[in-house]
Amino acid sequence: MPARKALITGASIAGPAAAFWLSRLGWDVTVVEKAPAFRDGGQNVDVRGPGHDALERMGLLQAVKGKNTGEAAWTFVDADNDVVARFDQDAFGGEGPTAELEILRGDLARILYDATRDGADYRFGDSIAALEDDGAGVAVSFESGRE
Repeated sequence: MPARKALITGASIAGPAAAFWLSRLGWDVTVVEKAPAFRDGGQNVDVRGPGHDALERMGLLQAVKGKNTGEAAWTFVDADNDVVARFDQDAFGGEGPTAELEILRGDLARILYDATRDGADYRFGDSIAALEDDGAGVAVSFESGRE
């Protein structure tokens, strides 16, 4: 039986996470990304709850912890630089605006990309132009002209 094929659009966080699991289940995975290359950058991503659990099951939690920003709190100051409010990690029962484990979006994306690039075909600088479902499968046309 030929391998199932999956086409994922977007190589940021969700795309590589889906590629991780599908490739481990034997799927032939292609990830298409409109950006011309891998995109670093972005702000903090809180890692808690189901996200924390998923990274642990993926075996990537230690890599994420290694890139922890170390953010301990949100502090708001006035024009005189006097603290007017502070929300520590444990504020609101640990469900406040900052988490024990925070990582920059680009660092998380890089960890996921590095964990999947050998098991998935990444196509940067392209996007889906059209899909045609004939009942037996789906034909894909890309903006680059590839099919």
